[in-house]
Amino acid sequence: MTQRSRKILIISDVEDIGQSIEKILGPGYEFFLTPADEPVYTIGGRTLPDVVILDIADPTLRAGIAWNMHKDERVSALMVICLLNEEETDEKMENYVNDTFSIVRRSEDFHEVAEKIKSIFDEVSGSSEDENSEKSDDEIFADAQTRLHNMSFQLIKAISLLAEVKDPCFKGHSRRSASLAKEILKRMGGNEDEQMNIYIAALVHDIGMVAIPDSIVGKKTALSDEEFNELRQHTIIGSKIFKGVTQIPEINQGIRWHHERYDGTGYPDGLSGEDIPLAARIIAAADAYDSMTSEMVYRSSMQQQQVREEFIKGSGTQFDPEIAKVILSIIYDDKNFERRQITKNDWKILLVDDDPMILKMAEYILSRYKQYKIYQASSGRAALKLLKEETDIDLILLDVEMPLMDGIETLIRIRSDELTRSLPVIFVTADSSRDTLAKALKFGISGYIAKPFTPTFFVKKINEILNKNI
Repeated sequence: MTQRSRKILIISDVEDIGQSIEKILGPGYEFFLTPADEPVYTIGGRTLPDVVILDIADPTLRAGIAWNMHKDERVSALMVICLLNEEETDEKMENYVNDTFSIVRRSEDFHEVAEKIKSIFDEVSGSSEDENSEKSDDEIFADAQTRLHNMSFQLIKAISLLAEVKDPCFKGHSRRSASLAKEILKRMGGNEDEQMNIYIAALVHDIGMVAIPDSIVGKKTALSDEEFNELRQHTIIGSKIFKGVTQIPEINQGIRWHHERYDGTGYPDGLSGEDIPLAARIIAAADAYDSMTSEMVYRSSMQQQQVREEFIKGSGTQFDPEIAKVILSIIYDDKNFERRQITKNDWKILLVDDDPMILKMAEYILSRYKQYKIYQASSGRAALKLLKEETDIDLILLDVEMPLMDGIETLIRIRSDELTRSLPVIFVTADSSRDTLAKALKFGISGYIAKPFTPTFFVKKINEILNKNI
């Protein structure tokens, strides 16, 4: 029995992503494109698609189309996948999420989109076993290979985040470096498979950082020689972690040698020139570019002209001259300086706790990161008073067990005030009982941190909540 092609309609003001997704899914899918300014929801004027993908960068246009689809009875029951950028939030779209409307993060390779499409058709068909009974052995094997490939890529992405939790300054570094490395290789003539391999390799180039002490990673002052030597070990540690992964050689090449320099003065092995594998030379340049254009604990991000000058100066010494030329062409094309870390600086955080030792410890941990400005209150009443004076607090860390007015009562009052009701609140508490958390959830806490806590988890949780609210 021949199965009809599944029809996917893409509404886009960005680009036609159908070919990229089709390459992952394989045969059996047809993609159709309609413009976002005047979308047509049918195919050939009569047939409705099986799935609609909203790939629209303009939030206002996206909201208008979603609303029109929602109120149009002909298309309101269609399966819709809305694509948002990895760090983008859109409350209007999130309000639409239900059994037929889902949000998927837009990435360079569209594997998550492809997985979502497959899962939709798996649910519609009832079970994969029924579907497989109509397929040949070759088709079943190809499907299994695709699922294994997609799962492997998702695992790599998850692993890459481990290096970023060490320091909020690292957030997004792996993904941005990977995107730039892929673009460099593309401009150098690399084919799609080669581009994907270097993208994956760059995602995990800093994985060895997981073994470096928190006291060294993100240190606010200059590292001692001993500390710097320990930091250098992340390249060796990372290559040991991935020693058994040989399917993509670029992974180990990028991990071990992304700090080698073209003139031979880098580490860990002092390789020079073309003795450094191409993947490592590309990732080294992408890694350096993203470091220059990101906020660090010890300096602000560089301006685009400064970055350009660094690559001109480093050509032939730090960087492969040909790769430096490609980076300079990318900088030239990036008229709006979009290839950089874009984050909000100077997050204002209010710490509320009646224990002065907890306040002191929390302030000490956060003082390592220059993007945090700390306010303190030793009681619920003091916190409410301060919130009247400081109307642009970004996050509240609130103790539960306090005399006179406890954390629950303080939270209720925060939520009852029009000026503060939408503020994210994290409970910092030794009381993580079900009853306490149930009450807290009722009034909208954004998360909780159990006492005692480690500095790494403390900062990771804060950074996670803050970046959800950008």
